[in-house]
Amino acid sequence: MRVLIVDDEPLARSRLRRLLDGLGGMEVVGEAGNGREADRLMSLEPDLVLLDIGMPGEDGIALARRWRDMELPPAIVFTTAHADRALAASETAPAGYLLKPVETEALRAAVQRAAQPTRCQQAGRTGLCVRVGREELLLGAEHLIAAVAEDKATHLYFLDPASPTNPGQRREAWLETSLNELEAQFGGRLLRLHRNSLINPRYLLSVSHDQGQHHCHLHHLEQPLAISRRAWREVRDRIARDHLETR
Repeated sequence: MRVLIVDDEPLARSRLRRLLDGLGGMEVVGEAGNGREADRLMSLEPDLVLLDIGMPGEDGIALARRWRDMELPPAIVFTTAHADRALAASETAPAGYLLKPVETEALRAAVQRAAQPTRCQQAGRTGLCVRVGREELLLGAEHLIAAVAEDKATHLYFLDPASPTNPGQRREAWLETSLNELEAQFGGRLLRLHRNSLINPRYLLSVSHDQGQHHCHLHHLEQPLAISRRAWREVRDRIARDHLETR
């Protein structure tokens, strides 16, 4: 396993390197004392990053949030002397969380967890990987209900793929993935309603018209979505093809 150590304390980096040498099977490909140095060393493609949380400049949590959106993100194990940072760190779905001074067995357990591929890594690019808190969900097109661009992010509405007791449970997440990227990934399985919204036509319930504006009504979504004039023809054709209701 290729490991990158990121910590602003040289003694902490030396201790981690020594412990990793004792585990065997670990190759330390680099060390960094801050986020800027760590970003440069990501070109070495580490499998695992041992990442300190409290550092000058960009802290470890901010770095982990950015790195998790890489095409092939490394596993992250946080190292910190402050137990009260665990909750904030957990939102980035790390592979582990170690309190300093790091002990050998705790490190060994964290490394073993990090070596287990996630469902998203196993599936490659066949679906959309969404992280909600500590959960990592792999969504196919059939799970997507709608995506709405809001405040430079994408608000995704989807059906929970991991809820056998309630398979129709709707959930939500915020993504940095753009609508254009979602269209490119899922091809013709998503329908553009407006420059700021996409829907899955399988959940299209009906269309209404009021005061010169068409709106789309979807299963699992209470709020109707506006249809632009440019998109109306394609939506109308989909309605006719699927024999959906207009009102």
